[in-house]
Amino acid sequence: MSAAIATDLRLLAGQLLMTAVPGTELDTATAQWLRQSGIRAVCLRADNIADKAQLLRLTCALQRELGPQALIAIDTAGANATYPAWLPVPPTAAALCAEGDASLAYGTGACVARALRSLGINWHLAPLLNLAPAGATAAMPGAEHAFGGDPTHATAMAMAWIAGSQSEGVACCARLHMPSAAAPAASLPTVAKSRSQLEEYDFVPFRQATAQAASMMSAHVLYPALDAELPASLSPRVLQDLVRGQWQFDGVILSDGLDTGAVRERHMTGEIALGSVTAGSDMAMVLEHRAAVAALDAVAGALAAGRLPLEAAGTRLARLATQARRYPARAENHTQHYVQEAADRIILAEGWRRCRAALARQP
Repeated sequence: MSAAIATDLRLLAGQLLMTAVPGTELDTATAQWLRQSGIRAVCLRADNIADKAQLLRLTCALQRELGPQALIAIDTAGANATYPAWLPVPPTAAALCAEGDASLAYGTGACVARALRSLGINWHLAPLLNLAPAGATAAMPGAEHAFGGDPTHATAMAMAWIAGSQSEGVACCARLHMPSAAAPAASLPTVAKSRSQLEEYDFVPFRQATAQAASMMSAHVLYPALDAELPASLSPRVLQDLVRGQWQFDGVILSDGLDTGAVRERHMTGEIALGSVTAGSDMAMVLEHRAAVAALDAVAGALAAGRLPLEAAGTRLARLATQARRYPARAENHTQHYVQEAADRIILAEGWRRCRAALARQP
């Protein structure tokens, strides 16, 4: 294989990975690595965010290095959630569910998207679509992120939130599962339900989200009724047979972080990133730099060896390109302002007032 072909395959492999960058400014070495590796997706973390002017400089710099199909993401709902402290705080999913008005959920999603878009962010790794378990309380981990426990009502509220957000130019990511309680670090959470129970309850919001959300995130969760050995993030039975086949989802599938938790304890990061892509993910999330390099090597090697066919990689790249075209990253010049910020603060404050009144009426 010629050096030119090897370089091209590495650039192609980089487009199938989401990673992170260190610090609040894009340093020369990191910028060079992103460019030379073909990376086009970066997830912002808490250590990337100091203030508005700084974050705009960072996202503008990222856009220059990632190119016209840049995907700049933020996770505001997962285990490592972060949200710019100066932005107006939206009502939580649980609060919106208590209020029950889908138009309020739509407006809240739109406000959040306008704020993120003004900072150059075009991919919001939210919302979580897990249903609150019976007897759930506000003190349970992740309870504030659940749109309630009734599948029909939760689905309606979540789809309204997604629609509002995406109407303002920010892609959403429907999260395939978020355990209600943390599992031991070396074990994978397991949902021991029958296929019919999953279809009739747990999977209802996700099935509906296939027609609404730009993307979905797989999770490191075992569903023995679907696959007794592999978590959803590595399972062709889940990603290909269920999500692509039965649910007919044609948007982007993003893996959950592959360099953390129990899944890292069981697999080498490079091979697990490759495993996630070959199982059906369009993009593997590997945030730590050393792990990202290993993932890049593994995916590029699989492309060279034919273990990941170029046609399959091309299909994944086409989905990612479609999302980038529909939801382009547009960082505002740092001298400009989030022009609707004052109005959105009023909208969200009124939303909170209505939600708190609804929560106070609950038994």
